Amino acid sequence: MPAMRTLACCIGVIVLTWSTSAQRASVGGSHTETVRLQLKWRHQFQFAGYYAALTKGFYRDAGLAVEILEIPNDREPSDVVLAGDADFGVGMSDLVVLRSKGYPIVVLAAVYQHSPLVLLCNAKSGIRSVHDLVGKRVMLEPHSEELVAYFESESISLSDMVVQPHSFDTKNLLNGDVDAMTAYATDEPFVLSEAGMAHTILSPRSGGIDFYGDTLYTTEQQIENNPERVRRFVDASIRGWEYALRHQDEMIEHILTEYGDRHSREHLAFEAEKARRLVMSDVIEIGYMNPGRWQHITQVYRSLSMIPADFTLDGFIYDRDPAPDLRSLYTALIIIAAVAVVISLVAIRTSRLNRSLRQALQEIRVLRGILPICAACKKIRDDQGYWNQIESYISAHSDTEFTHGICPDCAHKLYPQYFDRHGEKKS
Repeated sequence: MPAMRTLACCIGVIVLTWSTSAQRASVGGSHTETVRLQLKWRHQFQFAGYYAALTKGFYRDAGLAVEILEIPNDREPSDVVLAGDADFGVGMSDLVVLRSKGYPIVVLAAVYQHSPLVLLCNAKSGIRSVHDLVGKRVMLEPHSEELVAYFESESISLSDMVVQPHSFDTKNLLNGDVDAMTAYATDEPFVLSEAGMAHTILSPRSGGIDFYGDTLYTTEQQIENNPERVRRFVDASIRGWEYALRHQDEMIEHILTEYGDRHSREHLAFEAEKARRLVMSDVIEIGYMNPGRWQHITQVYRSLSMIPADFTLDGFIYDRDPAPDLRSLYTALIIIAAVAVVISLVAIRTSRLNRSLRQALQEIRVLRGILPICAACKKIRDDQGYWNQIESYISAHSDTEFTHGICPDCAHKLYPQYFDRHGEKKS
């Protein structure tokens, strides 16, 4: 049916156009967009996946030119992202605290499935468990809430210790200025071991406090204004992490070459191995986030009175694979369907009219052309040369049937005995 063929063609064109547009959007076209990634510390293997994505061209393949920024001296890294001076950032689980305060933070991927934050203790101080921290000098860095939660779960409060500002220098522990300090399990323990200091590591995980570690994040505005760019950045970053963990020696060489020798090759190798264990890429997809785990983390912060009771995670966790937005396609299909209905109605009406016309033409056959007719007897000559009575000829060439009668003039002429002198029929 012509209407159905029209509908099928229109739907095909719409679907093809929509899918082509989606494909163009997914690769970002030929235009390269510049974005900035704000790190939470100095350049080291902790961020190797982002270096790999940059140097191996994964960002470039995604249509991105990425600038990677070290931690600033005078600002919190999250402030840089929130102010729009960077498009993406690397943070910790306390990003959910910022979200609860009204900041439009959205977590994109939890690269470290476990937090590297620990408490390093000088073995000579006699610290073997959290209960031995009472009365001890402890350097506590900002964003250490998971350790605080660990202490409180063991009925140890910060007031039980002598808390000191963090210098971010292991020399204070090595020199005996403090008894313990917060640190990353991927970093500072190497320094202590290299210096020959016996030490104890206290991890929140031993007390059931298991937060995410380094987590990639952005803002709601970035996702709303540049959803495809965000998706491409996340995908390329995870691809970089996959490469970095498979090629650790190559990335160590790259870090030494591009970012200096703040850490030795051995130190970076130590960090790489510890990072691999925390990322757990052999067990779980890099960047995976469990909403239930974020809910547990939120509950821990809530127990510390850092998050209000009515806070929800709505909009906080990024969906890497959202359902495609088919609204424009549905709208186009509805319009096409409406047009097709109109076309079908017109076609049905036209078809009915055609049938009526064909029926009428079958019932009324028209004689056309010049008919040879006898001037005397009025017979008509047919195509074979035979002369036929006019009624016979017409009956043969149409659906007309004849009945016979006699007109008044002929009646008077042929049957005068039935009429008076005035021409009236005798009674």
